[in-house]
Amino acid sequence: MNAKAQGKTAIVLVNWNGWRDSIACIRSCLALRDAPFRIILCDNASADGSVDHILSWARGEVAAETDPHSPVPLTDAMPKGVALLDRAAAEAGDDGGDAQLIVVPTGGNLGFAGGNNVGLRWAMARDFDYMWLLNNDTVVPPDALSTLIAHHDAGDGKLGPCGSVLLEYEDPAHVQALAGAMDMRNAQGRHLGVGLNAGELSPIGDVATLPGVGAQDLVYPVGASMLVSRAFVQQVGLMEESYFLYYEEADWVCRARGRFTPAIAATSHVYHRHGASAGSTSDGRSVGSVSFLYRSRLLFARRFIGKRPLSVVISMAEEAARALARGRTAKLRAMTRAIRGKVNVPYTGRTSSSI
Repeated sequence: MNAKAQGKTAIVLVNWNGWRDSIACIRSCLALRDAPFRIILCDNASADGSVDHILSWARGEVAAETDPHSPVPLTDAMPKGVALLDRAAAEAGDDGGDAQLIVVPTGGNLGFAGGNNVGLRWAMARDFDYMWLLNNDTVVPPDALSTLIAHHDAGDGKLGPCGSVLLEYEDPAHVQALAGAMDMRNAQGRHLGVGLNAGELSPIGDVATLPGVGAQDLVYPVGASMLVSRAFVQQVGLMEESYFLYYEEADWVCRARGRFTPAIAATSHVYHRHGASAGSTSDGRSVGSVSFLYRSRLLFARRFIGKRPLSVVISMAEEAARALARGRTAKLRAMTRAIRGKVNVPYTGRTSSSI
């Protein structure tokens, strides 16, 4: 089961109640050129019949839905074989009959890192050279992967997670994010380059040269499109699953410091939808999303800044006061739950060391 997949990339998608987006993403990936790949889709216990819908499409039993607003053409080509594997078989490296698309029900809602780690374990067992973590609510142009690999390889083995430039799905002329930046004084993250004109991007050198980067910032690729090498995963480990959502990319980069440097490939573009979930607050985030965001922020701070650092506590208190002053009581409640340790995580899986 460890047949060498020389030069190939495992494209890892995590699906949770989003089969329409996943099919569109896969269709765009099937048009990728100049970089051999296979796709592994890990379904985090979707309740909308996602696995059945995706398999029915991949087997040619139903046609894909059209999307006239897609910023890239979605091919009518079908995967060269599809295999359904259980989690144990996938993590052991089952070949799936050399199918181009592997579908794996993970058996639970493992969160962002947990779902991706199922795919990463499969790829590591199969000896893939690269693993491309790609959000299922993205679509990609045909050169997105090849340019990402070329940028990564130009780093002579010194580059860690390598990200794409994320463009707005609904407004492709503008940047959604060049990268993430974490203020290491208070563990507060933000996106860089939001709203820039996509046609006027300058070549990106060192990530420290990105617009808006401060001396205190840790810069990291946004997880919607992030390529890592086999050597990186072997030396640093898988993604840290204790976060469940948010801060996983920054954690990965922190753990790799001194060995691998993060990078952004300016010529690799990925179009990313804005996620929408029920119960949104007035600033656009769902209550659950805010709860996980602040929970993960505290976990990250304890791991890399120190246990309950005063700067983080002060920063979160100031944000809570602003939320209260603006009448954002739902956001305030979510923040309070996180600070009190009352956020319920559906699943606590193996940590980054479990390959």
